[in-house]
Amino acid sequence: MSFLIIKRFLILLGFLLSLMPSVLAQDDGGLSAPGARNGGSPRSKKFIVRTAGGKYLNWIEEAKKGDAEKGYLAGIAFYRGIGGAARDYKKAFKWFKMAAKKDNSAANVNLGDMYNLGHFVSKNENKAFQWYLKAAKLGSSEGMEKLADIYADGEIFEKNYFEAAKWYQKAAESGHIPSPALKLARVYYLGGGHFKKDEKKALKWFIKAFEMGDADASHYISGIYEDNGNYLEAGQWLVKGAEKGGSLAMFYLAKAYAGIGEYSNKSVVRFDPAQAYKWLCVLTKKEYQLRFDKLFRRVASKISKSEKEKAEKLAAPLIAELISDEEINWTKKARAKPLKLK
Repeated sequence: MSFLIIKRFLILLGFLLSLMPSVLAQDDGGLSAPGARNGGSPRSKKFIVRTAGGKYLNWIEEAKKGDAEKGYLAGIAFYRGIGGAARDYKKAFKWFKMAAKKDNSAANVNLGDMYNLGHFVSKNENKAFQWYLKAAKLGSSEGMEKLADIYADGEIFEKNYFEAAKWYQKAAESGHIPSPALKLARVYYLGGGHFKKDEKKALKWFIKAFEMGDADASHYISGIYEDNGNYLEAGQWLVKGAEKGGSLAMFYLAKAYAGIGEYSNKSVVRFDPAQAYKWLCVLTKKEYQLRFDKLFRRVASKISKSEKEKAEKLAAPLIAELISDEEINWTKKARAKPLKLK
């Protein structure tokens, strides 16, 4: 099996995983990586940070007067258990429904999530689809993305990559988060059924995702250039992604510097195990994955003590710039108690 086939399989796997409902993370009760998307509105994380106290009572009072935005906020308070409210899906559903009737697009998205996950209501993917569709028609980029996810995963009805691409593009053009652009790029890169692969469009949307803040989109961009024999450009994109904090970019850049794996017989960057070690110092502080730690140990065994010390000094400012204390602490906890798959 060629490396290109393996790479396309991994991209397909990543695409399928990306279609899993994003709101699943909200009830995990365990360790959640900092920055992981919590579902609901894409502004949820910032919103949660700024809503301490008993504000939900004020929101309810305003909602009773017909304020749809305050009705949505009351719903979020009960759905998340924030703003002084205890988590209560029944009350959340009530206030989301009130706001949705007044065409609040975010409330429509959250009603879709509740039907998608079976929170208070019975799980009903068709009803979830209808709420996402209404949100999308009201201009919600998140509603558009979730609608596209349904078309792409084919669980409710037959996969329709044409509709998926249409809604991903609308979401990418109207929103401020990179995930719709990334998913659209993957649809064009992989194709499927009567939907033809289009590498040029895939590259365009991977670059758009990178520009919107997804540093790891650089890994896919690098792969396209590599597939077409442009190793210099492939290496430059891995560097760009690593410098923006992309975990996958750091991982594959380290492999490239060390000449390991798929990079054992080709060069996208100059051979430099010390540079590989530097980036792995950063990566293993940022995120715990077994493959990251294994590569770190493998590269460490190939360089001298003085090379390690020099690389660690070069890594220190990158760690300070690219990684939050929260991420470092989460990574320590994850490494001390790794997730065991049954």
